[in-house]
Amino acid sequence: MTGAALANVILFERRRRRRPFDLMAKRRHEIEMHARHVGAADTDDLSRWLVAWLWNLPKSSDRIGALMSAAVRMGRRDLTEAEADEAIDEADSTEPCRKADNLAHWLGVTYRQRERLGLTTIGSVNVSKRARRELSKRRRRLAQERRRRAKGARPQSESAEREQPWKAENLSRATWYRRRERARETVSCPPESFYREGTNLSHHKKGVAEHAPVGVPVHARLPRWLPTKRTRDVFSALTAIAAEELRSRAA
Repeated sequence: MTGAALANVILFERRRRRRPFDLMAKRRHEIEMHARHVGAADTDDLSRWLVAWLWNLPKSSDRIGALMSAAVRMGRRDLTEAEADEAIDEADSTEPCRKADNLAHWLGVTYRQRERLGLTTIGSVNVSKRARRELSKRRRRLAQERRRRAKGARPQSESAEREQPWKAENLSRATWYRRRERARETVSCPPESFYREGTNLSHHKKGVAEHAPVGVPVHARLPRWLPTKRTRDVFSALTAIAAEELRSRAA
């Protein structure tokens, strides 16, 4: 296969995957999921799910065959053509439930079922749309809070401004913050591996001295305008730059 043919195949696959969202297809799939979950195939009310499925079926040349296949996916394998034709007549004579909450009342979908199955195109009978939106916001807020806590963030109730530890140490607020910043800088100093003999990083960082003294750590040669909180990524990047320059000098 030539390069042009391979490019055409890749382009075709990408276009095929970019299919527009089909609300009816997704809703039909969710109706089948809910029918299997509640065991509708073993009850006499399977026609409710079949009717709801037909409401979301576009024009088809074989509605009976499509409905019988959907009944198999719902768990009913012995649906006859007469029963399928009866369900089609009921769907045509009944006002369709287009809205999510109306369809949920038709099928009896609860909020617990909706969350467990991951339904998005069907509402619920016991939780309104506004309440579901607020619950979703609360879940996102709690998830963001957990991510911030995992990264080391502290809540406002435990912040230094609330606790005011400088009063217990009999210090002013500015002095306490100044000492804490100095302690952070001391802890964040790099190990001995960051000491380079005569490494010059002036062409990488503007403002660095042209000839750095021997034995001075790499981070001490950085300009003063860099942030004081240095991360591992900054140190690793500086190490890579220094190693590259040493290799170039050796060559």
